[in-house]
Amino acid sequence: MKDCHDDRMRIGMFVDMPEPEPDPDGVFGRDIAVDGVLDAVAGMAPPSDLCLFYNSPFLAPKTVDFGPLCSRMSRNPQAGHRLEHADIRALKQNFAQWRLTHFHDLDGNLQSAHDLRDRFADRLIPITATPHVFSYPQMAHSWIARMLLRPGFPCDAMICPTQSARKAFLNLTGAVADALRQSHGLDLAFKPQTPVIPLGVDTNRFRPRDKTALRRQLGLPEDVLLITWIGRLSAMDKADLLPLIDVFADMCRAPGRPSLRLLIGGSGNAFTRQALCGHAAASGVGDQILFRAVPARDRHLFHAASDIFVSLVDSVQETFGITPIEAMACGVPQIVSDWDGYRETVIHGVTGFRIPTYIVQADEFLSAAAGVYDGFDMFEHLAFGQQVVVDPDAMRQCLDLLVDNPELRRQMGEAARTRAVTTYDWSVVVAQYFELWTELSGIAAVTTWHKCADYDGQNLSRIFAHYASRVLPRDTVIALTEKARAARLEKRPVPAYFATAGLHSVPVLRVLLQALQSGPRSMVDLTALTCAQSGCTQETAIAHIMWLLKMGYCRPQADDARPDTRLATASGPALSRCGAVVL
Repeated sequence: MKDCHDDRMRIGMFVDMPEPEPDPDGVFGRDIAVDGVLDAVAGMAPPSDLCLFYNSPFLAPKTVDFGPLCSRMSRNPQAGHRLEHADIRALKQNFAQWRLTHFHDLDGNLQSAHDLRDRFADRLIPITATPHVFSYPQMAHSWIARMLLRPGFPCDAMICPTQSARKAFLNLTGAVADALRQSHGLDLAFKPQTPVIPLGVDTNRFRPRDKTALRRQLGLPEDVLLITWIGRLSAMDKADLLPLIDVFADMCRAPGRPSLRLLIGGSGNAFTRQALCGHAAASGVGDQILFRAVPARDRHLFHAASDIFVSLVDSVQETFGITPIEAMACGVPQIVSDWDGYRETVIHGVTGFRIPTYIVQADEFLSAAAGVYDGFDMFEHLAFGQQVVVDPDAMRQCLDLLVDNPELRRQMGEAARTRAVTTYDWSVVVAQYFELWTELSGIAAVTTWHKCADYDGQNLSRIFAHYASRVLPRDTVIALTEKARAARLEKRPVPAYFATAGLHSVPVLRVLLQALQSGPRSMVDLTALTCAQSGCTQETAIAHIMWLLKMGYCRPQADDARPDTRLATASGPALSRCGAVVL
């Protein structure tokens, strides 16, 4: 790896690369947040090394384009940023050589980061993670229980985007800990820190612009007051927009109103879109509601072209809400539900309005049924969201107030822009990340590290050793076969998977074959010689020896290593020397 100074951070990040969304024009908050963090750290961080790791399926490797990030770093060469990237297997194979000072998981997967450090690190480095959802039922076991069983250290942190998200996370960990205490007598606690650092927005890209010119560019009506929703269309895990359509229809029927349009920008669930279109037509406002696909790359333009932004989410899937701060940065007042992170980002009466929300705690059966033979289809998200009331009367009053008062819209837009620049610009957010990482480094330096027992890391050869006819001892003598003598590897293509999967190394195979040319050797001697000449590990050398045995290039010399292949006689089946029955 490249040289690194003692005071220079080398931050490892795992970049999950899911399959492309079926809808390329969808606005997906998780993807926007992850891209934003990467871009911000690459372009705005103090002098540091950013080491990105991805998981490429070994039988179908992906091509990863980090060109935009490299370009971002190169814009400010004086800062001294460096970008490195590799498959996550490279980190696991040579963790110490990467000399990471921190490891951050962009998807909140703190328990996998714990596993990575405990299995491969030679010292205590802080690990952090940024979560994007807490509401999936399977998370209680597959995520939270594992975090409690692998408790972590005070130099670790789950970085929550809002105080509301932090409370939800602590409620969830507390509930799982209580259940494990009652069922198994375990006394578990979450030891990492839970600081709050918001997500951010690029205020250079998201900024006020000339609305008339933008609407002409985007094909939007120019002489109307435009109310805009931008986001994923899903009543299941985002928001039910039917009440908004009802309120908008009532406003359009009011006398003396300016010409209004509601832009529902985004895409997603086809059923939701069909329901919204049908309800708009039935309510008599089918012509006044514009349904538009908003590509994520263009959403800043749609924000800036709007007069009022609305986001009336009602789903427990939401944790932060990026689109309201994007509207803020564009100088557009926001009307949002008083829900989760929205109540911390939108200042009621200053940057916009928050609409009161109401629930009743009567979901015992709904919660108990979640995740049990339901394919995790999140029916409970939809059903619970239908019980969340976003006060329609307050919604109407706030919309009326902004629609009728252009001066108020201007004042709130200016206040919103100021708040976005001073609080949510990525430069401000990234500074908080680095301040936290510096603090956690100090804690790690004075914390005694002990590796935790890991039940999740199966020792395959121990657990499944009985599957094989025999376990070869390490002193087994190995000899070349005529196949290997007749066809040298350099003259014949090596079959199978090593080129794609990185399983085998031709230099290591050549060392082994050369060593066996002079005569049989024990596996112990072969392993030592191969490690000395190729620099590989003992485990790697043995894997290559076993592959040569597998392919018939060599064989165990001891006769008792091979079963008796004589045919059964009339007196009964033959028994091999290793005890297997040969039919």
